[in-house]
Amino acid sequence: MAAASDQPFVMRSVRLLALFAIAGLMTAGALVDLPDRTRSEAADRHVPALAAPTAAVNTWFCPGGSGPSGAAELTIVIANASREPRSVDVQVLSGGAGADDPVSQTVELAPLEHLLVRPSDAAPDASWVAAMVETRSSDVIVEQILTAPQAGLGRSLCLTRTAESWVVSNGATRAAVEGERFVLMLLNPFPDVAVADIELVADVGRDSIEGLVVPAQRVVAVDVTEEVTVAATVAAFVEVVSGRVAASWIQVADGPNSGSGTRAAPAAPGSARLWHLPVAGVGPGRRDIVAVSNPSRSDVAEVDLEILTEDPAVRVSPIELTVRAGRTALVDLSEQARLEGVGNFSVAVRSLNGAPVAASVTSVTVAGSAAADGDPADVAPEGPRFAETGVAGSAATSGADAASKRWLVPVEATERDLEADGSAGGSLTVVNPSALGIVEATVSVAGELLRSVELGPGRSRTLPLPPLREAAGVDRFVVEVAASSPVIVGRELVGLTSRSASLGAAVAETAPVVAIR
Repeated sequence: MAAASDQPFVMRSVRLLALFAIAGLMTAGALVDLPDRTRSEAADRHVPALAAPTAAVNTWFCPGGSGPSGAAELTIVIANASREPRSVDVQVLSGGAGADDPVSQTVELAPLEHLLVRPSDAAPDASWVAAMVETRSSDVIVEQILTAPQAGLGRSLCLTRTAESWVVSNGATRAAVEGERFVLMLLNPFPDVAVADIELVADVGRDSIEGLVVPAQRVVAVDVTEEVTVAATVAAFVEVVSGRVAASWIQVADGPNSGSGTRAAPAAPGSARLWHLPVAGVGPGRRDIVAVSNPSRSDVAEVDLEILTEDPAVRVSPIELTVRAGRTALVDLSEQARLEGVGNFSVAVRSLNGAPVAASVTSVTVAGSAAADGDPADVAPEGPRFAETGVAGSAATSGADAASKRWLVPVEATERDLEADGSAGGSLTVVNPSALGIVEATVSVAGELLRSVELGPGRSRTLPLPPLREAAGVDRFVVEVAASSPVIVGRELVGLTSRSASLGAAVAETAPVVAIR
């Protein structure tokens, strides 16, 4: 391991005001079934997507992004939720042109501090950079933020494990007309070489990358745009035939229909019979696309999208779909009349016949566009137009296949944002995955109890973040959710010019949601 760089790569400011306007995927129908995906061999393994960082030494894997002059510059935010100082080890790994040996630095975190780390400072010549953060505390959490030259910003939690199988259900590569660039990031933190096979299944056809070498302690960026061009939808299936990697993805766009901005999310490590998507919705100017991928070589998946509402008096029939082997189905929630007027809700993706799937949701809002209630014939080829909405943006969230009794959620909500728009600040969603039990949950900041909620079986509750920000008295803080039984927590941040969403960080033992009764 190389010595730490003389050039510091830690900054004490976390002011990250950037435009986050991306219209993302525009599909025309309520349900799109993508082409067949052929596979020579596919083990239906299940590696839980959520892994609680509760070991003696906890490691966060940030698969990364580019340097300052690249497609999406990487920034790492390390948040200390404790009132005690913490020490963390940050290791920067690089890839592509200019890659060098790993660079390490030990960083001290003050109580309740949010620390900004720019990995490219430690690897200034590398075209791609990633990071590992090691800590001996479960109350330190790590996010990665990707910022594109188009003034777009995407953010998501880093991973707490590596895996041999990864799925990304929904990307786009219409570079010429929409400026879309879809990149897979594969991080190999180990001292041995990893080898991966990647299958790409798009609405324009199929492609594959076989025997991709991910060198030891390096990150490899796979530009899907160069492999599958002009695709409105493309799914990626990664099988690591030797070694293990951590995987995430970056979607950049700058076009008349896709908007301008960036979104980023972890890939799904394998498949499961039940996933929860806590952050989902419908409304003016908003379009949420649920993607369900079936990585099986032969088994058809019969899937229900179950709608978990807040009001126990509101019952919504599930959305039924069949996902054939090797295919991905897309469900446009904005086209589902059954969701009109149901209020806040979350989505459970359940395989009825036991065939494991992978699930995620992409949410798009567009500001200042044409009204959605115009002439039905006046529809762009990429999809229906949006009504005007206050904050444009795009977010992508991987599903949760496990639940926990304790979650930490980093929040960024500035006073300027809240004053500019009463809807700004975002929300916190807590989901009770049990079909039988009632859950009591508390919401705290810096050890101070701010809210208690009760969740009935199969219910979700959305809490606005502005009151929590006002109670915390700072722009950036960490929310703790503690529950009597395992729950799932998601976060949506809405600022003056940006919107993003992700799962929280499960920091207590996790339980597979499919086993919760």
